[in-house]
Amino acid sequence: MFTNMMKKRNPALVKAAAALHQNGSIPPNTYVIDLDSFCHNVQSLSRCAKEHDLQLYYMTKQIGRSGYIGQVIEKNGISKAVAVDIDEAFNLKKAGCQIGNVGHLVQPGNKQWKEVLTKICPEVITLFSLERAEQLSVAALSLGKSQNVILRVISEHDVLYPGQHGGFPLNTINAAVTELLKLPGINVIGLTSFPVLQLNKGQTGFDFTMNLETLKKAREFMEDQGVRVTHINAPGSTSCFTIPFLKEHGITHGEPGHAMTGTTPLHAYSSSLQETPCLVYVSEISHMDDYAAYTIAGGFYARSNMEKAFYGNTPQRLLKQETSVQPPSYENIDYYGSLEKNDGMNVGDSVIYAFRSQIFVTRSHVAFIQRTNSHSPEVVHFQRRGM
Repeated sequence: MFTNMMKKRNPALVKAAAALHQNGSIPPNTYVIDLDSFCHNVQSLSRCAKEHDLQLYYMTKQIGRSGYIGQVIEKNGISKAVAVDIDEAFNLKKAGCQIGNVGHLVQPGNKQWKEVLTKICPEVITLFSLERAEQLSVAALSLGKSQNVILRVISEHDVLYPGQHGGFPLNTINAAVTELLKLPGINVIGLTSFPVLQLNKGQTGFDFTMNLETLKKAREFMEDQGVRVTHINAPGSTSCFTIPFLKEHGITHGEPGHAMTGTTPLHAYSSSLQETPCLVYVSEISHMDDYAAYTIAGGFYARSNMEKAFYGNTPQRLLKQETSVQPPSYENIDYYGSLEKNDGMNVGDSVIYAFRSQIFVTRSHVAFIQRTNSHSPEVVHFQRRGM
């Protein structure tokens, strides 16, 4: 998906990743992140958000959700994380990172609320239902606390991805808020939905989904009931490009994830965006037959939109050699990837892919590197996938 743009905007990363693979510094099945460009991207996002008075929570699931990268992000200007689930929250908190939002996308379990309140200490918690709100309120009261919460709200016209359904139906929000206001352990301050933005058909920008209208209507309903709505979180492709549009529509919070690696959908088509693409996936040719070359896998993702890959046994040759990717079957385990076989391919060649990642659902390692433009790029942190 990003091979053309990576070749245009960050060829040094492609060459550095290949060199580090060829000299044995990183193994196949490793995502490689150009840390210098990554820090630049985070700083750009932080500045843009401050200019438009928008608050950001950073998302790390797509880059391996490590405490190491959380600390890097916080040092470069985005101070709090959104955790996709409680395990990510624990992992980040253990490393000293600050948690802004937990519960969206995955709700904590019934017996985990006290741990959330005492060990994670989030700024806000996203709630999907009255039942979870009641559980949280009980836990908060037992600790002498009152927790700020935001509600995920949905309507029948919203965009919802499979496996992510849930929330307070818009047509019941008045009744729900009436009950929520009776719970002394929580303080309702806002709303959220996902995704609020999607790439437009012309691949030139983003369009708002119907989810934005749902948020606006829910806000009106809540304010009519006396709720002071101070937090409206609208994640989905949050970037320097979209932040001004979010602010125009009254959004207060965003959650950059792929923008930090320059891999939102728009980054595949526009070379003028502030964030630089800075993530690739490294493999090598394991074996070949008459039809294809097979690469060591473990890091492929169903929505990655892979199209091409670079291959070769030297960084110089690799950028000049591309081949088509045969999409893997996601009904099976990705033990190997498959490339269209070309002359000049050799077992052991480096293969560099560039596609949208969700590293936390893979079996992949992550290497953070610096000085990609130098003759001696360096791995500064290696995150090995546990057994």
